[in-house]
Amino acid sequence: MEAIMDAQGVWESIESAVGVTVDKKKNKMARAYIFQAIPEDVLLQVVQKKIAKDVWESLKTRYLGADRVQKARLHTLKSEFDALRMKDGESIDEFAGKLSGMHSKYSSIGATLEDRTLVRKLLDSVPEKYL
Repeated sequence: MEAIMDAQGVWESIESAVGVTVDKKKNKMARAYIFQAIPEDVLLQVVQKKIAKDVWESLKTRYLGADRVQKARLHTLKSEFDALRMKDGESIDEFAGKLSGMHSKYSSIGATLEDRTLVRKLLDSVPEKYL
């Protein structure tokens, strides 16, 4: 979203300098871009906010949450990652897709999952016949 709004020249309505008035048209455009990208159930929760920055902050709180919630999500993801194993009949591509999905989940909450950790997990989880 940031990249799209920046390319359209409306990101400044989200992260404007203190004391700077945001152009009303840019605010409306930024708000519209955000509304296009979110599911309807979430849209209904933020549609009453008239300033794009307020909508953005509300979504950040919803998806990133407070520190405590963030730590709980990270702990849950770590447990899922540790328990992840390649199943019988599962292809390497399918398992690599699962690992990629875990990487995306980590990134979405602001954590990093290093490549060497992913490679180690792949090598530790595949059956001997693939090694």
